[in-house]
Amino acid sequence: MPTVKGYIARLMALSLAALVISGCGYHVMKPARGGAGLEGKTLEVTIFDNRSFRPNIEAILSDIIVDELVKREGAQLVERGGDIVLSGAIIDYSTSHVSYTAEDEVKEYRAKVTAEVALRNKETGKVIWKGTLTSSQDFPALDDLVFQQNSEDAAIREICRKLAREVYIHLTEDF
Repeated sequence: MPTVKGYIARLMALSLAALVISGCGYHVMKPARGGAGLEGKTLEVTIFDNRSFRPNIEAILSDIIVDELVKREGAQLVERGGDIVLSGAIIDYSTSHVSYTAEDEVKEYRAKVTAEVALRNKETGKVIWKGTLTSSQDFPALDDLVFQQNSEDAAIREICRKLAREVYIHLTEDF
């Protein structure tokens, strides 16, 4: 049979748990309100420029941004003639060694992409939002050159997915 001390101990534990949970900062996020005012407007995404040495990375990023925006609510995407134009440039692509084996051979690389992105009102030419975004992804160093290239390509696609999500966040947040 539980004692008064047991009830008090349980009550204090529950109170402490409620206090910890309420103070952890967890809260339900409000839906995005469309900081760039995309609702009811047409959005054109141009193929980014490529100022890096890595070929075709601009097309990959542009395609993945379009895919990300198609999944989301907001502006209607059009190929040409949009009210708002999203454009940008890949300004840097690099790889670096991240980790080594015990024999001092490269075990992992890190690919990094930096892109400038701008959102403009086509009619006025006014810049609605502009920013420089950077993302990176690690990938394994492999002995087979074909597998190594495939691994790097997969890392680039993941970087582009991260950048596309970041672009979407910037387009929908209040600024």
